[in-house]
Amino acid sequence: MHASFLGLKPGMRIVDVGCGTGDFTRYIASLVPGKSTIIGVDARSASLRSAEKETAREKFTSKISYRKGDVYKIPVDDDWADLVCCRTLIMHLTKPVEAVKEMARVTRKGGTVAAFERGTIGALFIPGEEKLTRLALRLGKAYVDGVRRLEGKYFDVGERLPTIFREAGLRQMMAEIQADTYLTTDPRRKLQDVKDELSFELANFKETKKVSDKAMLAGGGSRGSIAKYNRWFEKYVKGLLKNEQKLLSDTTLGAGAIYLVAGRKK
Repeated sequence: MHASFLGLKPGMRIVDVGCGTGDFTRYIASLVPGKSTIIGVDARSASLRSAEKETAREKFTSKISYRKGDVYKIPVDDDWADLVCCRTLIMHLTKPVEAVKEMARVTRKGGTVAAFERGTIGALFIPGEEKLTRLALRLGKAYVDGVRRLEGKYFDVGERLPTIFREAGLRQMMAEIQADTYLTTDPRRKLQDVKDELSFELANFKETKKVSDKAMLAGGGSRGSIAKYNRWFEKYVKGLLKNEQKLLSDTTLGAGAIYLVAGRKK
């Protein structure tokens, strides 16, 4: 799906902005048939060190290199790339149009700028907990609204991407959508991968709890409802990690939307 949408082919020059530890960069590299030149850009040195280590382990060093920089000042020459892309980056920006303009600067005429970002479409079902399910969905919206009010960022930026791209001077927009689902019992997922993901989510929850609570309050959530959800979430994740049988029979289902939007540089 991604290879076709992005028009990947041998010999392409590609830049992945906000690459982090390079997992998406390496994924793109795996999709390009034959030779290609790919540059991953990120502002965090620690992320780049991890990216370089993992890239060497996966034997992608002939295709991928990394540079330190940010989306507002990409360390690449004008008109160099055939494709400049990012994943879940624009949602964290307060000046998305300026960022896309900079992505377009390093893209050749007729080349592609693409973004993969979350949108407002979301679903959740907690078995036996209808009220809690509705509460979780309300607080999810409150969180997004709160981040917008407090920080000026659109965590649900997906639907806005075509407009942002047009304001940045791009044309011939394409858009697709794919589901980002969560189901621990899906047999296509390795059990250890599920456990690792749950452990990460729990650690992230604890580290960001104060900030998340503040955003939900700013978005209209009440202290009581936030505390109720937080207690459930921590107990739920810890329970799955402690009880493998419970994890393998859990049918809690979550789903979100990832928007794929691309535009051409005139």
